[in-house]
Amino acid sequence: MKPKKFRRRRSGALALALAASIGVACGYSTTSRTAKDIKSIHVPFFENETAEPNLEISVTERVIDNLVADNTLKVVSEDAADAILDGRIVEFKNQPFSFNQDLNAQEYIVVIKVVATLFNRRTNEAIWQDRSFQGDGSYFIESVGEGRTFDEAVNESLREITERILNLTVKDW
Repeated sequence: MKPKKFRRRRSGALALALAASIGVACGYSTTSRTAKDIKSIHVPFFENETAEPNLEISVTERVIDNLVADNTLKVVSEDAADAILDGRIVEFKNQPFSFNQDLNAQEYIVVIKVVATLFNRRTNEAIWQDRSFQGDGSYFIESVGEGRTFDEAVNESLREITERILNLTVKDW
């Protein structure tokens, strides 16, 4: 029979190993979510290649707001930035999504597509390049109870796009 002292050490070591493996399995990390040399970012206005007016303002403001709220990277002027996030709005669609029994459009879907590049100014290289981000939101032509409006559908589209851009921008490269 093994002495009690050895069993306690062994069970203590087993508990420690189990706790460490749970921490790893749950995705906890002590490392930064960004590349080590990237601490700040500049976001110039996105180019609007669509006919939808002022879309570049909404996209740029949402991206900056998400970065500020996340607080992983500091949003700064171009001269002070470690990285630059450039983007273009390449598509805006507002098209029928569902129809009533008379084949009239009842619900529409707004689809917005953005292409962006994150550039590391310190190394003069792209961290990621020409990544496509798409978002969509639907709305009803006529008010249907809690149905969304056109503006709410656009906002849903922009929320999806800007969250995806944020996730790709601040993850560990």
